[in-house]
Amino acid sequence: MATLIADTLREIFEYHKDDPQTLHNLITVNRLWCCQAIPLLWRRPFEMTTQDKYHLIIRTYVMCLSDKALSRFMFVGIKLDDFKKPFFNYPTYLQNFDSEKYRLALNIWIRMNAMISTGITKRKPLNTFCKPLKKIFGPIVKDCYKISPQNLFYKALNKCIEPFIQDYYATHPNFSVIKEVTDLLFSRCNRLKNFKIYFGDEHTLSPAEMNFALLTIKHNALLNLQKFELVIRPPSLNIDDLQNMNNALTNLFTMMSKYATKIQEMTIKSYTNNLPTKVHTSLYRLIESQRTLQSFMSDYIWDPSSPSIFTALLNQSHSLTQLRLWGLTHFDNSLVLGLLEWNALEVLELMGCPASAFPVSACFTKGQLRIRNLYLGNGYCSYPIITTNLIRMINLNLQKLVVEGATPEIIDAVTINCPQLTHLSLCAYQDIFESLPRLLSTLSLLETLILGNREQFIFTDDTILRFSQSIPPSLCALFLNFNISSQSLRVLLTECSAPLHRLELHQIQNKELELFSLLIQYTQNNKSLKELKLYLSHSSSYTDPVSLDVLKNAKKYFTIVGQDTKHSYSLW
Repeated sequence: MATLIADTLREIFEYHKDDPQTLHNLITVNRLWCCQAIPLLWRRPFEMTTQDKYHLIIRTYVMCLSDKALSRFMFVGIKLDDFKKPFFNYPTYLQNFDSEKYRLALNIWIRMNAMISTGITKRKPLNTFCKPLKKIFGPIVKDCYKISPQNLFYKALNKCIEPFIQDYYATHPNFSVIKEVTDLLFSRCNRLKNFKIYFGDEHTLSPAEMNFALLTIKHNALLNLQKFELVIRPPSLNIDDLQNMNNALTNLFTMMSKYATKIQEMTIKSYTNNLPTKVHTSLYRLIESQRTLQSFMSDYIWDPSSPSIFTALLNQSHSLTQLRLWGLTHFDNSLVLGLLEWNALEVLELMGCPASAFPVSACFTKGQLRIRNLYLGNGYCSYPIITTNLIRMINLNLQKLVVEGATPEIIDAVTINCPQLTHLSLCAYQDIFESLPRLLSTLSLLETLILGNREQFIFTDDTILRFSQSIPPSLCALFLNFNISSQSLRVLLTECSAPLHRLELHQIQNKELELFSLLIQYTQNNKSLKELKLYLSHSSSYTDPVSLDVLKNAKKYFTIVGQDTKHSYSLW
């Protein structure tokens, strides 16, 4: 019966797993409730609190260490709070590990608890006659110090061995507080689900401070790992440290390819292109070893002479549903072959195309892709051989298309090949006002339309009427991410035949009375409209600004949001 009650409580408490306040309240009810709520709070402790309380998490972890480890903390100058051991083995509950948040928390805790002196009574240096004794007894007694001596005998023993231990750590300054706590977490956690690791600069954990092997010695903590994210920052390291980082990456990938084969989401972000072949090879094996990989995102600069990252992903043809690639350095047949083989792939995002020319050696076929959502980032407009052929190969299956840097050529390719679109987002950096109406008039299923950068790229005074009338009746949501004039907006709202349910106007820089009157009238006359949002810039360069009373009255009909032009809301 007790087991049944505990299982029932666990199921109920799962509904509050993201609500730390409720979980804290549940802990105070009784011991049974506490035992079920504590694991939920400590699955991802750094996400369940604010940065100013990070040090409390580290303090709790530190008190889970053995007395031997805690005594070493004291003798290297770390102040320890005087309280009893925790009732729970908190490291075992850890499921989310983010090395950046963890390192930040460690730094805060160390700053708060570091002291110039150790707090232990200093002894005079051992005389010349006794100096040899320190070399003999120091290593022997360094782990015999009792943090909380229970009787007079141990208190006296502490006094006797203090000089030997102080002298030992003065001559052996290799003890690492960070490594000690990290080893504790890695050796005791047994069910990691999310694993995010940073390498490279001085603000990250060093390879020497992360013994990944501890994750698999006692038990395989990576067995059910679902999400893995690696960030390699520009290294500000010497040659030896760089070599250590490369070795650590190779060992990490090799270990994970053996013990973590159920990853569903993998993200590899690299800001350096100096990684050796052994790192490429070990990452290839890690990707290849996965059984149920669903999402892969990377800006990793792949060595063309090594096996292609896309070849490694061919094993995921039955499970891969999302592929996001930043800054491709080359576009070859292995990617095209992968697109044809990944039968489950629904989302393809190509972002951040390099500004400089890169080789396109792919041979596009007449095969059809099953991709439903396609994102083409800024820069790909310079490579029509890629954009137009991808659009052609996706053809009837494409439902959502986002293009940053739309050109007339891309618009025409979509017009010819993609009649099933339901969501279209276009950010134009050149004129598309002639080709866009032709496209819109063919999209009878279009429900969401997002347009941006500048009004004159989308329509002019001569083309606004044609554009407005080309909007299909199926459209439910319209987002304009540019400063539109009141005159153009009036024509658009008057001539648009679609019964809009949602309308958002971003980066609006005018506060003319005409604008607010127009929107109020549109809200009153269109019963189908469920939400209208007006995002106003905070710019002070308005002509004929309206009074506060007008703004107050307008807020009765629609939502007005202040928007900083330097950090404008992005719809892309």
